Amino acid sequence: MTANGRGVARSCEVCCVWTVMHQRRACAGCLAWRAKHRERGVCPRCRHEANLNSDGLCRSCLQAIRTESDAVWALSLEGAPPRPLQLMVGVYRDKSADARPLRSPATQGVGRGRDRWKSLLNRQRAAADGPAPPVLPAQLTGQLALFTLPRTLTGATATAVADRPVRGWQQAWAAVGEMAAEHGLTGAWAYAVGQMVRLALAVREAEGVRLLPEPMLRDLPANADAVRLVLLQARMLEPAPKPMRFCAIEQPATAYFTAAAAPVDRGPRPCADCQAWMPAGGARRWSRCSPCRRWSAQQPRGRCARCGREDLPLRDDRCRTCHPVRYPGAAPPPAARATQLVIDLPAGVSGPVRRPRAAAVPDTGWDAAARPVAVGCGQQALFPLRRDWTQQLAQVRHRQAGELPLTETDRHLVAEYVRLWAHGHKRGHRADLRTLTLVLHRFGGQAAIEERDVHDLARLDPTLRAKRVCQFLRAHDLLVEDPDRHRDADATWAEARLGTLPGPLAAEVRTWVAVMRGQGRREHPPRSYRTVRCYLRCLLPLLGTWAGEGIATLREITDEHLTTALTGLSGHRRRRTAAALRSLFKALRQENVVFRDPARGLVGGCPTGLPTPVPGNLLAGLLDAAKTPFGRFVVVLAAVHALPSGEIRGLLTADLSLAHATLQVRRGPLRHTLYLEECTHRLAAEWLAYRHRRWPGSANCHLLVSRRTALDPDQPAVAKSTVREVLPKTVSLEQLRQDRLLDEALQSADPLKLMRLFGIGEKTAMHYVAVAHPERTAKLTR
Repeated sequence: MTANGRGVARSCEVCCVWTVMHQRRACAGCLAWRAKHRERGVCPRCRHEANLNSDGLCRSCLQAIRTESDAVWALSLEGAPPRPLQLMVGVYRDKSADARPLRSPATQGVGRGRDRWKSLLNRQRAAADGPAPPVLPAQLTGQLALFTLPRTLTGATATAVADRPVRGWQQAWAAVGEMAAEHGLTGAWAYAVGQMVRLALAVREAEGVRLLPEPMLRDLPANADAVRLVLLQARMLEPAPKPMRFCAIEQPATAYFTAAAAPVDRGPRPCADCQAWMPAGGARRWSRCSPCRRWSAQQPRGRCARCGREDLPLRDDRCRTCHPVRYPGAAPPPAARATQLVIDLPAGVSGPVRRPRAAAVPDTGWDAAARPVAVGCGQQALFPLRRDWTQQLAQVRHRQAGELPLTETDRHLVAEYVRLWAHGHKRGHRADLRTLTLVLHRFGGQAAIEERDVHDLARLDPTLRAKRVCQFLRAHDLLVEDPDRHRDADATWAEARLGTLPGPLAAEVRTWVAVMRGQGRREHPPRSYRTVRCYLRCLLPLLGTWAGEGIATLREITDEHLTTALTGLSGHRRRRTAAALRSLFKALRQENVVFRDPARGLVGGCPTGLPTPVPGNLLAGLLDAAKTPFGRFVVVLAAVHALPSGEIRGLLTADLSLAHATLQVRRGPLRHTLYLEECTHRLAAEWLAYRHRRWPGSANCHLLVSRRTALDPDQPAVAKSTVREVLPKTVSLEQLRQDRLLDEALQSADPLKLMRLFGIGEKTAMHYVAVAHPERTAKLTR
């Protein structure tokens, strides 16, 4: 009984699991399964009548297939034999009703899951065809066992070890001969006892002991008393405190029996009528359990009409186990008539057995039965599980979003989403609305929702979307973010690649990554994971080559290794590899990981490419070819102010001042101010007016936005492809920038003016002046 006095420990009438139930005849798992799966029939695996899922299996068999890795039934192979079910005791918070089927209705069982079951079946068949496992394998002498289990020794076990050499066999066989000669026994007796002695010695080796404990002789199939005396004479037995006698009957009356027969302590055993397992105990010596003893005292005996067993107490032509089983309506009895194995619990109190109604369970429809229970506010999960949306999505696939039952709070959230997000998101708005409705229908709007659940739902159907739904839930503090979805992609890539390196090399490269991220011994600005990834792309081939040559640590790298690594490389790849090597060994020397820096004087070469001007016929029509204010503004920023693509995408609205005709460009901690001439000022005003008219509710801080980023709460910058598409394929933004710098260098030939006008460095300014006026910077010979 439970603390409140209402719960009763009893067996579920459907799955026979033993648990505490409150005024019910079925456990919580069976009730939830029956509410979700209305179809009844005979389960082909256990041959019991039950509610079946889309696979045609009952709840217990679906659990057994996954728990026992039953690949034969998972693949529904033809000719698969029926399986018995394992009895379960004390199952609480059962979530098996939400288990997904083995075969997805959308794919008809074809996919990665089926391939995994096929692979498991092949491994099981290969293991069955392989060599038989060893019988009583010898263990290390002196090894202490965690606990001792009784062995089942038979004549087949004795035959398996008959040819095996065992320690002490010669001494034991000599003791058998002496006993046979002393008592006048035949050679047949000596041969039979010798077999059991060899088996006892094999058990001694399997236990890893020098002296076999005397109680273990009770596992021998025969002649245990004679084996006891033989091993005592050979000094291979650890005697019990009191002499033991293992068999009191069917033994010759010989003088070597020196102890009286001890009473047999009956262990766990099945009931003679219902086959329920009864616990061990010296006081409980009955062959039947307590319910069967009370049942048999009142009922006549005969053959059960359901299970077909003979000589059982019957009521209404059924035994005690089959009596509670009834079939609803006029359904015929199933072909299988086996009964579920149960355990006779001493504390179990059986309640009154009432026959269930024969009428079939009516279908109450979606609103009354299929609406899941919403999670309450503050409710915490016992343990996280990956949710399966397959069945719920199949049930609502043909229903409109407005037809799903929602609470008043959920309807207010949907209405607010429509009000805030519908404008400007006409494409995909219905998909977002349907996703939000399904999520609120499943979880409710009282508790936080896992971000991965929303993405798992959207992944099952191409008409569902998750990104804007997650942003809406995050804004209302209803989203539990998934850390795996918000990790830096470059950091994840770098960590995955470092896992492929040998241990010492990987540890040293991780030290370099920590220094790059500003976590070294000396403080300096951290570099981005994007830079780390670019450098690591160049280092990984070299590290793999060095590891293949047997180099265990970077302390073994010399100048010759670095020179060989750069041999065969040219151009940008050579310069980037040299820079990565210098960064790596400089950081390791700073952290005292290496003794010297072999890459200190490493030179990767100088760039040989020269900027080229854009042909006049292409440059003349670029501004007129741009169809939108966005495109014209991008063209003028690159062609007039020489801004690169990354800086154009990163411009902020707060940095543009139309009143002062200025635009600030953020370059890390530095700022560069652009003074807008009349054309740029006019195009900037046109773009701001167009943006406000198109997306009046946009809160994105970036100056340039697109249809995808304008209303995105994450406020991302526009994509590279969006900026690149404003120009024809024959010209790029970088070419426009180089043409503008080269043109200004041709006009002024003053590097200081280039630095003030465009905010570039002195090396870049000198490079463009040298290209524009080679005669002024050429090195003349003396």
